[in-house]
Amino acid sequence: MTEMKTILSYERMKSSVNGNPRYRIVFTDGTIAPMMSDSGTSYEIGNPDMREGCRVEVDFTPSGNIRWMRAKHDH
Repeated sequence: MTEMKTILSYERMKSSVNGNPRYRIVFTDGTIAPMMSDSGTSYEIGNPDMREGCRVEVDFTPSGNIRWMRAKHDH
């Protein structure tokens, strides 16, 4: 399921998968979801397009994890 969200905050989790860090993302609508940061599937969290307050397009897995996330610039 793909939705538009705004990032409220993010926190790096202690666990990682194959060396890729995991993050806990909180959105302004109250949605909380984990995401594995992998350059092949997502931007690195914290880059200029993926900070708190940024609007993003998010695709969720059926279990509620973030499959991918990308910046959405409304012009």
